[in-house]
Amino acid sequence: MGKEGDTPDRLPLDGIKVVELATFVFGPAAGTVLGDFGADVVHIEHPQIGDAYRYLPQLKPLPDCAENYCWILTARGKKSIALDVRHPDGRAVAHDLVQRADVFITNLHPSVLEKLGMRYEDLAERNPRLIYAHATGYGDRGDEAEKPGYDATAWWARSGLMDAVRPAGGEYALATAAMGDHPSSLALFGAIALALFDRERTGKGRRVRSSLLANGAWANAILLQAALCGGSTYAVPARSQTLNALVNPYTCADGRGFYLAMVQEAVEWERFTDAIGQPQLRDDARFKDLPTRRANAPALLALLERVFATQPLAHWRAELDRHGVTFGIIARIDELPNDAQMIANGVFRDVVGDGVARGTRTVDSPLHLDGVAKRPATRAPRLGEHGREVLGTLGYSAERIDALVRAGVVRIAAA
Repeated sequence: MGKEGDTPDRLPLDGIKVVELATFVFGPAAGTVLGDFGADVVHIEHPQIGDAYRYLPQLKPLPDCAENYCWILTARGKKSIALDVRHPDGRAVAHDLVQRADVFITNLHPSVLEKLGMRYEDLAERNPRLIYAHATGYGDRGDEAEKPGYDATAWWARSGLMDAVRPAGGEYALATAAMGDHPSSLALFGAIALALFDRERTGKGRRVRSSLLANGAWANAILLQAALCGGSTYAVPARSQTLNALVNPYTCADGRGFYLAMVQEAVEWERFTDAIGQPQLRDDARFKDLPTRRANAPALLALLERVFATQPLAHWRAELDRHGVTFGIIARIDELPNDAQMIANGVFRDVVGDGVARGTRTVDSPLHLDGVAKRPATRAPRLGEHGREVLGTLGYSAERIDALVRAGVVRIAAA
């Protein structure tokens, strides 16, 4: 398996050219994964303000930080061209880029793509081998196809997830930033990879698509499948009225928590009672078997809350691990950069290259191929940083590039 920092001789997507006309996370994050595996990714941005995603850290309550962490994460290793696609000359440049591309990623509304002449049918005429990937909020059909959709609205709220996790009488939980975008981007990446594989067989490109709405439904698929089968309406009871005390979070003496997940309760019950120093519970008539534990779940919950409140998390973590009980600690974000298990499994990667602050790391994409080292994670681009380079690969002369700059069609980053 390739090691961090290796420079691989060949990556699976070497030679694949990707053009992104997309903003924020869902579509561009699929491009990030393609780039990790060797694709050359060009990100088209607005020449004045760039991708609005560059400014997401200003949205409260996101963390304050001296580094633009959102841009580092999703734009790493990409090339930026600042191009006004609303201008006829800018559209011509975009068409030239896509004509030479293998993959085009966009999240623009269907009506905007039609206006720009960048629908699949428009571009496929110029490039029949093109894989055209369309990321949408609510899908590209139906009455809401043009409705703005973020993962908080289309993935989290509309899918039913936001309501499903809310205990009876509790407040709605807010989605964390890009909580649905990143898993959804893997669906789009998978569709692109399938289409590239199919192209190897047929020689033809095709359009692929995925939406935040569909990905939210997939994330909530068990409850939705129950509804499709006529199952009862799902509702999380108030904690004090829990239906299962052994699949529940608990708070320890130091205020830290863990999530008990004894899905295989019949196997783990005896081990669990030993782990918490309460073997007598096995003989308690209220808890002696699974039906009685279910019937008396609120009483068992109250008892376990008192037990776990007697010791800190470190104690219970050691005991539950030692007895083979299924649980997970409830981590705090600020401790995860030093999480030994994440580090051991390559969850983070160093960001390398000129202009990168020493020690900067990024979250790696969660796909790994044995024997393949990913492309090193280089810094995210400045707005328009690669304009001349990208246009040069299209065969544009210096004079033509300068004319585009003077016309405000292209913006070139200052050195």
